[in-house]
Amino acid sequence: MIAEAQFNRATLDCMTALRRQLKRSLGVTVRLGDPDAVEHMIGLSRDSSELEIRELGSRLAGLVNAPEPAAQPSPLAQGAIAARQFQHRQENMARLEADTDQGHAPSGSVRIYRGQVIRG
Repeated sequence: MIAEAQFNRATLDCMTALRRQLKRSLGVTVRLGDPDAVEHMIGLSRDSSELEIRELGSRLAGLVNAPEPAAQPSPLAQGAIAARQFQHRQENMARLEADTDQGHAPSGSVRIYRGQVIRG
């Protein structure tokens, strides 16, 4: 199943081109509305003897399975308070990672009160 974030014009163009090539060379009709259409087309393209079909299949696999960049919030388009909260969260995460790298496991309870981490 293709994620909505991965479905764009380039993916659709590649899917339709691969679908046409599969229909022309193998006589296989793949409906793009099927939930497993992408996986089915990629599987058929791997088994194909034609270079163009294999290239389209690998291109489609690359478009669909491309790792998405981690959604990190950016303080650039935020107000001053949100930017400070973002910076504070980043510092706390770095401090926690440094503590766990040094072998210090956080002990006790941890609460978050108004955006601040309070250890108890």
